Order: sequence, then structure tokens, then C-alpha cells
Amino acid sequence: MTPGTGAARRPLAVLPTPLHPAPRLSEELGAEVWLKRDDMTGLGLGGNKARPLQFLLDDARGRGADHLVTGGGPASNWVLLAAVGARRRGLRVEAVLFGDGRGPEPGCLRLLRRLPGVGITFTGEAERSSVDPLLEERAEEVRKRGGVPYVVERGGASPTGVLGYARAVSEINGQLAERELEMGTVWLAAGSCGTQAGLVAGHSFTGARRRITGVSVHRPVPECRRRIAGISEAALDLLPAAPGGRSPVEWEVLDGLRPDPARVRAAVRLMADTEGIFLEDEFGGPALAMLAERAGETAGPVLFLVTGGAPGLFNGGPDDGHG
Repeated sequence: MTPGTGAARRPLAVLPTPLHPAPRLSEELGAEVWLKRDDMTGLGLGGNKARPLQFLLDDARGRGADHLVTGGGPASNWVLLAAVGARRRGLRVEAVLFGDGRGPEPGCLRLLRRLPGVGITFTGEAERSSVDPLLEERAEEVRKRGGVPYVVERGGASPTGVLGYARAVSEINGQLAERELEMGTVWLAAGSCGTQAGLVAGHSFTGARRRITGVSVHRPVPECRRRIAGISEAALDLLPAAPGGRSPVEWEVLDGLRPDPARVRAAVRLMADTEGIFLEDEFGGPALAMLAERAGETAGPVLFLVTGGAPGLFNGGPDDGHG
């Protein structure tokens, strides 16, 4: 059985996304690497957030919501894709962004401003966490205007949202079975930790045996571990009973909070030069840099999740306000 709550009424993502070998990258790293191309989900400019949004927006419409309230940074691909997906479903959007809106506008914010039906509020503070208390404030203002808000935390990392990646595991299992492949490790960047939580839940549900390694780029490792454990268990509670019961899953979180900028730039150049794929320097770059560092000690073959975030390619650097 595939994890999920049934067929999507109006799909947001173009699935399945491609899975293909990375021969020149593998040669450079000294490990067999395959790429799962979730930069090609088809919503907006692509990216992994299309998968959780499918479940979150289905839930929002099921609850009669007419507004999506969420937040992140000025350069957050989550906020941009959430707004695009919500508008596609006919919902208005209230976006809360940390910072004060001054200075050069990153690509995501420029695109966000072009969308009709989107309100933007800045917290005036540089901390990502400054977004969280304002989400309910904006939701209350929507209620006072007669609207029905649906609030989603930064990154969409909720039990409902991570069902997107719980379901993705069945997609990956099918693609690997077609190629008669076994993967030893799934490797990805972890920001809000929702993608990894979904993969953990999906592996537990299906019984797939792989190590899931996340490189934490936004949160301390202990916090990320707690989030993954808690959200994945809560997501499993939303699913029907797994045919063979819940299986144990081997997973870990590595510290990528302060990556060496030179190593990140080298990793970004390596992916572009060997496989013709551009990674941004906030998520994909640090994750690949860590894989390059540890490829010799990683159980292979390795499935590297390309999470996307195309607008971030045109930002000035890693501190431009991703959420």
C-alpha cells in the first residue's frame, strides 16, 4: 500500500520525478551516486516543497480555508512555492518574513511580490524564529475580516505535510525496482527537517532498508533529531496500519550549520561541471560538500536528493534570508 490519504484531487507536482545515475560525479567522489530530481516537481520553479504542499492544501480546502498563512525568510523557496500553490488552489496568502525588507531583494521575494492575492509582513527582526509568533497574529486578522485561515509553520514541516515524502518513498522504491537497484544511503539537506521526517516515516511504513542521512543547515543537530523523530511518528499515526507493522529505520543528522564556504562553492561547481545541475549554496551545496567529505565511509550506492530552490541561485550568498 502507498502511504497517503488517497489520490490527490488536483495534483500540484509532476510525479514521478526523474531518478538517474551521476557517472562523472560518482567518479569524482569515488562512490556510486544517483540523483533524485525533486528540483523538477513542476510547481513554480520546482523544488521539494511541492510534495508537502499537495497534502497541506488538500487539508486546507477540506477544512474550508480561504487563506494560507505561513512564513520564512525573504529568500525562502518554501514561502514562494506555498504562495504559488495556494493561489493555484484559489486561496489568498499571508506571508510573514523575518527581517525588515531593506536591502537588495532576493529572487524569491521579487517573484512573491508579483503574485496577486499575497500579503507580506516583515517581522523587523533578523531571527528566523521571529516569524513564528506572528503567524497566529496574521491568522487572527484574517478571521476578523471574515476569512478562514489555515496556518502552516515554516518549511511545511507538520505531520500532514511530511506525508508528501512518506509517499515519495514508494515512488523511489518503484523506480529502484524497475532498475533492479539497491541503495545503501539516501542523502539530503535538512532545513525544517520535514523532508527527512517524511522519508523516515515512509521507510518505516514500507519496510525499505536504507540509511537516511540529513545534513542540518538551519537548526542545531539535537533539535533536528527531535523534530524528525516526533514528526515522523505523528505522520505514521495519520496513515493506515503498515502491512508488516512499523519497521525500524536507520537515520542520522550531520552538522552542516557552519560549512566552509570554499568547500560549498567547490561542491556547487562540481555538480554543475560533472552533471550539468546547479545547486544553491544554502541547502544543496552544503549537503554535497558533506557527501564529498564522507563518500569513502558512506554505505553505497547513494541516492542524493536534489531539493531545488532555483531562485536561490541568484542570491548574493548564504545569509540572504532563506527560511
